[in-house]
Amino acid sequence: MSFIDLVKSRYSCRKFSDRAVETEKLNAVLEAGRLAPTAMNHQPLKIFVLKSAEALAKIRGITRMAYNAPVVLMVCYDKDLCYRALNYNDEHECGDMDASIVATTMMMQATELGLNTLWARGFNAVEIARSFELPENLKVSCLLDVGYADPIEGGPSPRHTVRKEMGELVEEL
Repeated sequence: MSFIDLVKSRYSCRKFSDRAVETEKLNAVLEAGRLAPTAMNHQPLKIFVLKSAEALAKIRGITRMAYNAPVVLMVCYDKDLCYRALNYNDEHECGDMDASIVATTMMMQATELGLNTLWARGFNAVEIARSFELPENLKVSCLLDVGYADPIEGGPSPRHTVRKEMGELVEEL
């Protein structure tokens, strides 16, 4: 499959089956995240794999964004390790962007392996960090639900194929 076909086939799955994710596939997804680029290659990420009954119950009790996936990857960054662009008078911290790049890379690897995903940020990150007793320097950036789509209700939303025209999105200066 070409990369553009892979991008077109990926969608946000909001209903997962109870089928377990194979260890080899999960490891390949995590390896893709490990290899993803980060600002100045600082690699400030920490990915927590939530797949035990206890961990899944905890995350599902905090947010509906787990969508009953058999695996939820909690993508965090270490604010003490991430690159800060201080030389440009905007004091930009790259942790969230690094985490999003890593999550996107894992999402595309999962899709290539026949898994479905949902990138989520609709939750209270402070509550999640407190519930999972994360150290203060780790910031929860996003969740990546991973699993197999429910065969009946797990397909893409009607909004999935709605895209702006290229002229609305891109402008040459």
